[in-house]
Amino acid sequence: MPVLPFASSSLEHVPAAPGVYLFLGERKEILYVGKALNLRSRVRSYFNKSDDGRLVTVFLHRFARGLDFLVTGSEQEALILENSLIKKHAPKFNVRLRDDKTYFSLRLDLKHEWPWFTIVRKRKDEDGVLYFGPYTSASACRSTLNFLNSIFPLRSCRDSVLYNRSRPCISHEIGRCVAPCVDLVDRESYRRLVDEAVQFLRGRNRELVAQIEDQMQAASARLDFEQAALLRDRIKAIETTIARPHVTRNTSEAFDVIGLYRAADETHLCILMIRDGQLSSSSSYRFPAHHESDELLRSFLGQFYSPTRLPPAEVVLPEDCAELELMAEMLGEMRGSAVRISVPERGEKRRQALLATRNAELAWMQRHERSAEVQEVLGELRRQLDLVHLPRRIECYDISNLMGAHVVGSGVAFLDGRPDKNRYRRYKIKSVVGQDDFKSMAEVIRRRLQRGLREDDLPDLIVIDGGRAQLEAAMAVVRELAVDRVDFVGLAKARSGKRADLPEKGKERVFKPELPVPIILDQKSPEMKLLVRLRDEAHRFAISYHRRLRAKSQVSSILEHVPGIGKQRARQLLKAFGSVAAVCAASDAELEGLPGVTAALIARMREFFATRGHLEDDLGEREED
Repeated sequence: MPVLPFASSSLEHVPAAPGVYLFLGERKEILYVGKALNLRSRVRSYFNKSDDGRLVTVFLHRFARGLDFLVTGSEQEALILENSLIKKHAPKFNVRLRDDKTYFSLRLDLKHEWPWFTIVRKRKDEDGVLYFGPYTSASACRSTLNFLNSIFPLRSCRDSVLYNRSRPCISHEIGRCVAPCVDLVDRESYRRLVDEAVQFLRGRNRELVAQIEDQMQAASARLDFEQAALLRDRIKAIETTIARPHVTRNTSEAFDVIGLYRAADETHLCILMIRDGQLSSSSSYRFPAHHESDELLRSFLGQFYSPTRLPPAEVVLPEDCAELELMAEMLGEMRGSAVRISVPERGEKRRQALLATRNAELAWMQRHERSAEVQEVLGELRRQLDLVHLPRRIECYDISNLMGAHVVGSGVAFLDGRPDKNRYRRYKIKSVVGQDDFKSMAEVIRRRLQRGLREDDLPDLIVIDGGRAQLEAAMAVVRELAVDRVDFVGLAKARSGKRADLPEKGKERVFKPELPVPIILDQKSPEMKLLVRLRDEAHRFAISYHRRLRAKSQVSSILEHVPGIGKQRARQLLKAFGSVAAVCAASDAELEGLPGVTAALIARMREFFATRGHLEDDLGEREED
């Protein structure tokens, strides 16, 4: 149906049924998504004077121009649809969780002949497969795995390595693997190690120590003192872990605890993930202050958990909110078993809720302390460079090429001294032939400024990676487009030439369009370190893009060397099979299934790669990367 105007007269067209309503802006963009058991009644509340006190309502009356709705079969379906739409469209006035990553877990397949731990993002419902975690980062997960391997020397290699080795690897030499690849351990002993590792990760450490002590005594009795010493060291490592303080008391449950701290300027939320009585991981998030606690908690639960980040059996909240039973039902369906949402008033869970709230408060305090430091650094940068604007948003642009080939540009953005990766951009140079960094920089800056003028989205400061020549190329575009709302500077790397008498030798130099000589900032100052970090990030971003394009080109060019295969045919083969290695491994029947690929062409390709097997392997890896 057509979009309704945002007016009380539209209410007669809204059904009294469960569903989702959407408030739209002037360009039909979604500003706010909500769900209701009775759409007409809920939408009517936005036009009642009793609801005027809500900041969301104030904003909607100011910006909303249209109304749309979707009818569902039940309130639970409406809740699921609401969360899905918020994740997909990120409406301006909804609670938006800027964290759509899935956490890492350790996976152990007990059905395998020689089980080993792997790091995965997604959990699947598989028979005989155990998952441990979640961990908020790959580094935290790897640290756990490294510590685990130091105590329980299980294999860490893939099957392709395990079943094709003829001698032990370095992991065995340093005591990190019992080398099942060359039959240096029997199946029963290896399984015992697996069981012990599982017990350790489940927190059953005291039972585990008792078992290993029995093994140590048995080894001593049969005079196998080397094995007894290894078991003794394993016990010491486990006892060190036991000595660490647990977060919870008298519980081995798995549950998440959410804490909430409201300040005048923003709201901070902290989630603690408790597994086996220990803090597995924690994360904090911040939201605009105008969101009500009730709405924030419900939206957070709906957006934080997903089929790839399943909820635990219990979620503890700091305060009550509406529709907890409905939320628990939705999370239970996601998990595949019942999920309890509780608001404890006393006991251990209440202590955990207060701890999470304290962590949320500390996150707010740290942010404000850091914010004050950043504002001081930005203010000093503005003073020393005599900038028109306080450089809260800074962008830096760099050009990368190799002998004039694959010329690319990169733009990175920092907001209040931190990377704003949503604003990172890559540019393929289109108007410049060959190697001309100055014209390439001019093209990148022109495209950036034209888009910024069109969308009214310009930074406070743009840093050009390079000296006066690169800066002047950018300024020519600035004058052409009559842009006067942005400060520009150039940042040149330290000189390394022979003229030691130059005062700026060995120092980073900042160029300004109107100054004949560069500005030399204190090289150890926070202001200089911020600019250098920005420049280095732009350089890294450009180089990574350049390497990717170069690798793709190299893969395609190898196929194009086969007689009868041109650029279009090479792309067709890579699209169908994914890599050069996969093309070579494909059967004749699979290759002949592609249009234009004949038996004669396959024969020429086989002959071509028969003498270039090493290239095939290398390029297959590049394509996969």
